[in-house]
Amino acid sequence: MSFEDKESPIEVDVQSLDEPIDIKAEKKLIHKFDYRLVPFFCVSYFFSSLDRSNIGNAKVAGMATDLNMTDAQFSNIASVLYATYIPFMVPGVWFMRRFARPKYYLGTMIIAWSLVTIFTIFVKSYGAMIVVRLLIGLCEGSYLSCMSVIATDYYFPHELARRSAYYFVASSFSGSFGGLIATGITAIKSGKLESWKYLYLIEGLLSLAAGIWVFIFFPDSPHVLTVTETEKKIQADRDRRKAVYMGDTKFSKPELWSALDWRLAVSIVIQFCQDICLYGFSTFLPVILKSGLGFNKMEAQYLTVPIYFLAGGLYLVQAEISDRLRKRGPVLMFGTSIAIIGYIILLAVKSSAVKYFACYLICFTLYLGTGLNEIWLASNTAPAFKRGTSISLNLSLGNVAGAVSPQVYRDAPDYTLGHAFTLGCLVVCLFAVALQSWGYKQKNKLHQEILESGVDNRTKSRKHGDDDPSFKFLT
Repeated sequence: MSFEDKESPIEVDVQSLDEPIDIKAEKKLIHKFDYRLVPFFCVSYFFSSLDRSNIGNAKVAGMATDLNMTDAQFSNIASVLYATYIPFMVPGVWFMRRFARPKYYLGTMIIAWSLVTIFTIFVKSYGAMIVVRLLIGLCEGSYLSCMSVIATDYYFPHELARRSAYYFVASSFSGSFGGLIATGITAIKSGKLESWKYLYLIEGLLSLAAGIWVFIFFPDSPHVLTVTETEKKIQADRDRRKAVYMGDTKFSKPELWSALDWRLAVSIVIQFCQDICLYGFSTFLPVILKSGLGFNKMEAQYLTVPIYFLAGGLYLVQAEISDRLRKRGPVLMFGTSIAIIGYIILLAVKSSAVKYFACYLICFTLYLGTGLNEIWLASNTAPAFKRGTSISLNLSLGNVAGAVSPQVYRDAPDYTLGHAFTLGCLVVCLFAVALQSWGYKQKNKLHQEILESGVDNRTKSRKHGDDDPSFKFLT
């Protein structure tokens, strides 16, 4: 298999094709992709997020006490996962595209991290937990980047935000589900295992079932799902419309180096800042509610549930707006601005009730920030190899935040440093999004001038992919 995805960076004039497109039939095919593909993404990313972020629930359920773990050691085990998670993001995507069938590669990853999660019940020390977290990071490392690249095989840019919202919403539901399970497990007073180990056992078994499901039934390409002659014709037409801007899909050093531009650099800044918020908030939310806001052990578990449900619902609405308006930057800026208000409240007020309300404001960017920024980059990058490399680098370097955020959330019970650091990152992110949106507008202006004048004086541009004058960037 080659490192290839089939996505068009622009809309296509229907009248320019040899035959008119059957819009209704194409929408029906897209919905078929949704029914057959999105459930796999949602379920698998649900368990990916659950198995990474349940560490906070486990601490509240008694893990830190049973393992004689200090707050600093807990921060370390939250961070260390990313020592193996980050390095495998880029090579994992390359390996899948070059050598592996998606169903087997994704399914094997899920099964592997599920087994590690289950075997966490044998952990009896801080050192052993470090090893477990490193293995989880190793097994999950390239999963999100592979999933993101696979999605571009099926959908056009203006179709991506809504679909990515589905699996990020699944991630938010994993927080709610984790909170519900942890609430029940916290009440367990008997059994051969400590209560927090039941958390890992139950979630690991569920993840294992999901991994087997993906391994057997996940579709390897859009063409596997196109069965009828009408579907094949429509998919061939979609491929043709996409192929205009694909260029050579084989490994290319020039395309690899072309990925390292200012757009990727700004995107990485945005991703890092948003990941600081996502990882800090999702990992420490149960602990913040218990230690920082004064709720008891049981309340700290179940009060996380409505927060995550709201975060998922907001992302669905915001992603739909983004797709309909064909705008990314303004939606990102709005969500980030509301979250900034939330962190200011966390730092400025003393009332636990008001602080709890502030957690709901943070939901406006919790999943939107990382998800929509990733889709923004994917929508505005072509051809295929450059896109895959850009997505992987963006996620890899952005996920450095996963190692950083636990280190700033050390000052229990108020976590002033963690909240202040996150607030600063979101402010930086706000300016970075504005810069990115302005830059894309300038590129669109340049492309329009070239099309109108017929003169292209650029000497270093590749003149294809996202450098083609017909390419229209989503701002």
